[in-house]
Amino acid sequence: MDFQRRIYDVPFEILDLIFEKLDSLQYKVNLALAHEKLAKAFSFHSRNKFRKLTLDGRLTLDSWNFLIRECGPTIEEFVYGVCGRNGKSLSLKVVEKHCPNLKSVSVQYYLSDRENIPSFLENMKSSLTSVKINQQSYFPATILIAVSEITQLKEFSFKGYVDENVRHLDKLVALEKLSITDIETFSTPPVDLLPICASLKKLRNLTVVKVKILPYDEPYSTLWSSLEFLHLEYCEFSIELPDCPNLKYLDMHYPKCAIEGYVLKFILKNGKNLTELRERSVPPINGNGFLDLLRGCPELRRLHTTMEFIKLHAGYVCSMLEILKENGVTPENPLELIICRRIKWKWFRRLHRRSPNAELIDLYEGT
Repeated sequence: MDFQRRIYDVPFEILDLIFEKLDSLQYKVNLALAHEKLAKAFSFHSRNKFRKLTLDGRLTLDSWNFLIRECGPTIEEFVYGVCGRNGKSLSLKVVEKHCPNLKSVSVQYYLSDRENIPSFLENMKSSLTSVKINQQSYFPATILIAVSEITQLKEFSFKGYVDENVRHLDKLVALEKLSITDIETFSTPPVDLLPICASLKKLRNLTVVKVKILPYDEPYSTLWSSLEFLHLEYCEFSIELPDCPNLKYLDMHYPKCAIEGYVLKFILKNGKNLTELRERSVPPINGNGFLDLLRGCPELRRLHTTMEFIKLHAGYVCSMLEILKENGVTPENPLELIICRRIKWKWFRRLHRRSPNAELIDLYEGT
């Protein structure tokens, strides 16, 4: 009697090769759905392929739910909401049930998600260490209350309509990286940023975009003493910022400060360990101030600047190169200078080529 062998009778190693030959993820899932053993073989085949899972248009919702059930224990990062607003809550329940090792969640946050996303974060809070929220339409940011309960969170990013709910972030005492970006077009929301930071003793990386930093009545000069990365973009403030003696990366992009010349003052005060600086300010740093900047940042090896209102001539470029030489810059480890104004870049390039020690600068045109 002839023995008829079926596809699911072959060893996992052979099935693994069969799945590998299928070009489409939908084809693989369709095959896996045909038999329980094929489902297990699919799980074996996919064991390292879905550490980051993004729900997109490659599969139907039912197929995604099947994939999550089979591969859930290996999923560590989950991206939600990039493929439309409807029919996704079931997937969240499946993730809750089958992804015990989930560490990171990125959410495109719509009004329709105001109930299921906070519930999802609450149910997964014991495993999560990183959360990113990208709000897609205007409504109160009450999601931040749910986020504040994930007290072991190390990284958090919120891009949306910043409101008074941001104050709850002071509960995230384990936070090492924080990003707050407001997307409102015509206003700059006030934020008690310094009281929030007062609780975040482990904070090393801070990004704040388009908010008004309010004054703080308590002593605050040391609140950012552990920061190594600071990005302030289109922010308003009327006070001196906390000291950042360990800062290695600084991006100050058109801050609006009531203190005249404060951008340069802040850079000089905190530039000792800076290795990368991106600066754009109004009014721009003048010629003498720019040379002071180079002197005050001896470790600087990457600089983005406009060099507006600086009169470039051969003597000025030579002065720059002499300062860099004194700072220990070498041809093997030069300063990458990115000039973000084409006319300034063209002038500097012409003068730089003719200067002694020109190899201390790698020149680029920026945008």
